[in-house]
Amino acid sequence: MKITSLIFIALVTVACSSTEKSQTKINALEINDKLVKGKTSQSQVLENFGTPDVVEKTPEGDMWAYSRRSNESSSVGGGISHYISSAGFWNWTGMNVGGDSSSSSTKTASLVLHFHQDKTLRTYTFRTEKF
Repeated sequence: MKITSLIFIALVTVACSSTEKSQTKINALEINDKLVKGKTSQSQVLENFGTPDVVEKTPEGDMWAYSRRSNESSSVGGGISHYISSAGFWNWTGMNVGGDSSSSSTKTASLVLHFHQDKTLRTYTFRTEKF
């Protein structure tokens, strides 16, 4: 009986825990692999990162900007409130419905690229924030 109760508790605790993540398309590893100043062309950037969110024409060349956001949330609930020992047997008395907890955060990634007139990459900046 005692082991059956403990197994049930473990299953309920695992079943009531969840983590959900969504990943941003742009990350530092991908940028370091795919962007080479003076060599990477606009068409290669389009192929690797898709259509930019912002495009501006400047006298020095084009400026492209990408902004991505991902949300991460997790929740844990269903903790066991207490057990009562009676004559050497453990009895399950209920769940702690008020013990649920959850959290969420947002991660933003922004990539700004500046191109030469010949449409090759001049410079770029990459920044991430989590809040």
